[in-house]
Amino acid sequence: MKTFLLKISSPEGDLFSEEVISIRLRGSEGELAVLAGHIPFVSSVKPCSFKIELSDGEEKEGRTGGGMLSVSKDKTVFLTGNVEWKN
Repeated sequence: MKTFLLKISSPEGDLFSEEVISIRLRGSEGELAVLAGHIPFVSSVKPCSFKIELSDGEEKEGRTGGGMLSVSKDKTVFLTGNVEWKN
């Protein structure tokens, strides 16, 4: 599957920066998933649990207090105050 660069950043610095297959979380308009080649958009993110599908097919899960998500052609940036990783 195609991948894209996902960066998760907080005021303390980068929390995650890797090529991934997808990220699923709760945006301002409801649940959303970002895959490679997604059309560009910006959305606020509500406090939620989220899942990242890594390039090897494994999943990484976390919880966030919210933030902003910016999707461009080949990179997605999630700006957040905090992330608690589940695994």
